[in-house]
Amino acid sequence: MAPRIALLGGRPSVLKSAAKLGCEVVTLAKPGMYDPEAARRWCVEVVDVDLGDQQAVMAAGRALQARLPVARFFSPAELGLVAAARLNEEFALGGNSLRTVTLLKDKSAMRSHLAGIGLSPVRFRVVHGAGELAGFLTELGGPGIIKPLDFGGSADVHKVDGPDRAAEVWSRVEAAGRERMLAEEFLTGHEVSVEGFSADGAHTVVAVTDKLLGAGFVEAGHSVPARVAEHTREEIVELTARLLDAVGLVEGPSHTEIMITAEGLRIIESHNRAGGDNIPELVRLAYGVDLVRATVAVPLGLEPWKDEVPVPLGGAAIRFLAAEPGVVTAVDLPAEGLEGVTLGVTAKPGMVVPSVTWSADRVCGDVIAVGRDADEAVARAEAAAARVRIRTGPAPETAPRATAPVRTS
Repeated sequence: MAPRIALLGGRPSVLKSAAKLGCEVVTLAKPGMYDPEAARRWCVEVVDVDLGDQQAVMAAGRALQARLPVARFFSPAELGLVAAARLNEEFALGGNSLRTVTLLKDKSAMRSHLAGIGLSPVRFRVVHGAGELAGFLTELGGPGIIKPLDFGGSADVHKVDGPDRAAEVWSRVEAAGRERMLAEEFLTGHEVSVEGFSADGAHTVVAVTDKLLGAGFVEAGHSVPARVAEHTREEIVELTARLLDAVGLVEGPSHTEIMITAEGLRIIESHNRAGGDNIPELVRLAYGVDLVRATVAVPLGLEPWKDEVPVPLGGAAIRFLAAEPGVVTAVDLPAEGLEGVTLGVTAKPGMVVPSVTWSADRVCGDVIAVGRDADEAVARAEAAAARVRIRTGPAPETAPRATAPVRTS
């Protein structure tokens, strides 16, 4: 009998992958998140709930388990991770412990935990106002960075050059409705992410990913394999395994961000989910490893996990399309197909393009390219992105802020 599972959010490709495994899929998601046709095709039921409302999600999950029991709650989405762990623990369904998931979700708790075991030292403090932020920066004697304690997507992340800038930056924090932030020393170097998968407490680093940062610390692109020296990659693999052991991760995907600094490797943050920004697709193209499928298949025992380190088949890269803020007036695409390139243009006339302040503001689409190696994939992606012209004009004052398009894939 096919297992029934609940997915808290995630792209339609995740729903499709689980359904193709033979699972009956129930998805819990914000109303309007999915194209209705895609949802009907891959799900036996869609439960409308705002994943940002933990109490509502817990109530919906309990009601679902009472009338249509599931074998496991999974969350491909950041917002649903803690609720999924709590539901799995409440109904004894297995999976990573609530303690582990909460530790990864709460950036200050994870910093404290790592400091307590002497792993990847980074100076940090939870601050509640401009005065506390200025005091921390004075102690640092250099620039810092502030970020929300438990949010992703590069939202509300600000560099603070010194104590004299604390009041100005904190005014933005208050404008966003936040009362406390995690302040850290500002790390410089080469930033990568680590795409891992764990089974029975054993961790495999599937890929190390290079990232390209745009304005406001929002990613403008990624590529795999990362262009780092082999000895550095080995150090990254070792540090990632130590981190995942330290937080108690036992199964499923992980996405860990690491800065390669002059003083050594430093952990930025980690998550018990696959990376966003289509990184799993890059991994599939470059390594032939389907992390989306494994996320459900391996924990349920539907497929085994091959724990050997995969060898890259080539390179893959993504570049996000951008445009000047305003209303889209025209979209010009390349007249002919480009070798190794897939265009995912979502911009269309009439769409309002916002200033990019976090990942969800990248509403224009993306370009994914493959190549013999990462260099060729990056070159192809950037060349293709340069040939997509998205023209915009002034947005009327009454124009609604754009949101990411309804997901169909």
